[in-house]
Amino acid sequence: MACLTLLGTGTCQLEDGLVASSALVELDGLRLVFDCGRGVATRLAGLGFRQDQLRHVVVSHFHADHVSDLIPLLQAGSWSQTDPRSRDLHIWGPPGLRRLVDGWLELFGAASLVNPDRFAVELHELPAGPFAIDGRQLEFVSLPPAGNHGLGFAVDGKRYALTGDSGFHQEEIDFLTGRELAVIDAGHLSDEEIVQLAVRTQVRRLVCSHLYRRLDAGGLNARAAKVGYTGQLIVGEDGVSFDL
Repeated sequence: MACLTLLGTGTCQLEDGLVASSALVELDGLRLVFDCGRGVATRLAGLGFRQDQLRHVVVSHFHADHVSDLIPLLQAGSWSQTDPRSRDLHIWGPPGLRRLVDGWLELFGAASLVNPDRFAVELHELPAGPFAIDGRQLEFVSLPPAGNHGLGFAVDGKRYALTGDSGFHQEEIDFLTGRELAVIDAGHLSDEEIVQLAVRTQVRRLVCSHLYRRLDAGGLNARAAKVGYTGQLIVGEDGVSFDL
């Protein structure tokens, strides 16, 4: 069984009940979280996940609303009296990841975030391109603005994608074209750009996340259909899951 769950669809804005944009990807034994900003660690706990059930986090870039909850995730794994971590945590991201985490360890004290008697943190700085986690092939794709990345993968011959902060540009179109499902940063796009992205990529299910404003799903779908989109535009909601 493979599925994708929207842990959060929010942004840096502080909105009641809305968690920063993040997704949980479960692929036949591989479980990973894509981006880990404000509220994500608590959302995972609320869904019943134990620390040791999460071994991989992939971050798209280093804005605080995409990485900040790595701090409580690490601290809880080290010092929780009810759910301590006993398995190593692997964090994957662009070059600069080690400098980021080392800065946290220096700021807070290494022992406050990583208890070496319980687990280790393995940092993997990724160049753009293909890579593998536990034998599963994935793509780490560089997308403007500089430093941002998307994550791609396939299930039973169908292709899927997620993006962090991004915009409307040829690199985004190339990355998304032909995907079965894609979760995009819609907060930095106008309604017209969302429509044009749908039309030019023909993603079968295009899910809008990273929402700075309310979107009208019905209106977007009607506009997109008029100019040739044959798929479905979906306005994401926290906690919604999609079978892959």
